[in-house]
Amino acid sequence: MNLELHAEVNADSEGSRLDRFLKDYLGDEISRASIQHWIDSGWVKDGSGKILLKSSYKVSSGENFHISVPPKPPLNLTPVKMDIEVLKETPQYLIIRKPAGIASHSGPGDRSATLVNGLLYKFKELSSIGGESRPGIVHRLDKPTEGIMIVAKNDQAHAKLSELFRRRNITKKYLAWVQGTLPEGEGTIDRPIGRHPIERLKMTVTTKGRASVTHYRILKTAVSKNGRKFSLIEADLETGRTHQIRVHFQSLRCPVVGDLLYSRNAALFENYGLLLLSYWLEFKDPFTGEEVQIVLDPPERFENFESNLENF
Repeated sequence: MNLELHAEVNADSEGSRLDRFLKDYLGDEISRASIQHWIDSGWVKDGSGKILLKSSYKVSSGENFHISVPPKPPLNLTPVKMDIEVLKETPQYLIIRKPAGIASHSGPGDRSATLVNGLLYKFKELSSIGGESRPGIVHRLDKPTEGIMIVAKNDQAHAKLSELFRRRNITKKYLAWVQGTLPEGEGTIDRPIGRHPIERLKMTVTTKGRASVTHYRILKTAVSKNGRKFSLIEADLETGRTHQIRVHFQSLRCPVVGDLLYSRNAALFENYGLLLLSYWLEFKDPFTGEEVQIVLDPPERFENFESNLENF
């Protein structure tokens, strides 16, 4: 059975390319290349039933599009036994705790087991529209980041959950220890983020990047005996760019403690890992209307760091 999706253009998307509009509408975990393949294959039609074959087609407010995607061939991924904590399970989706140090899905040059391999071992049914290497993955966390993730069991759930993310109807909050002190007790970092022009594994603040907004408040501060300052912050993302929290706080010269990619002295804290936790998730279940709220306590390594930070 084909996957049937519908998309309607709002005023904010007026004039966007068809492929860009569909990517924004369906969520970041569906690649633009996949959407362009759908268009090239004749799977995207306008409201009158006309097949649209140009990714560059400019959409207009009020237009409707129908997407009919044939089922994918069986996934060729190896299930791997993995300890995955399930925080909530429904017939449509799972909410899990992703361990630190495990990638959400496979990427270029990384052949290690990912969260996807563990999900395939533990669960029989996962969505497929995110791509062959990303079954179930609606959104992701960076490899060194621990915390709450939603996993879709089927394509209908994937589409509905992606829509919640697109409309920003899901609240995600993070806890992080950062180095240094921030200018105010709370604030907003509004700086565009894009791919680093030289170090391709990194993102960076750049005027050529996509709009990126992080709200934060300081929960506590501490100073080591050597004068190093640290802040425990709560971050609330208005957007969800790759490495957003890590890049935004590094741009304020307050990198996340233990960040091997964005902090020069991360090796000092290698025993604690990256001290970034996706700890709060809140949304209305699109199938039942239930208000869902999941909150995690900080892991032991956060507490160990706080107990020992005076020695740094």
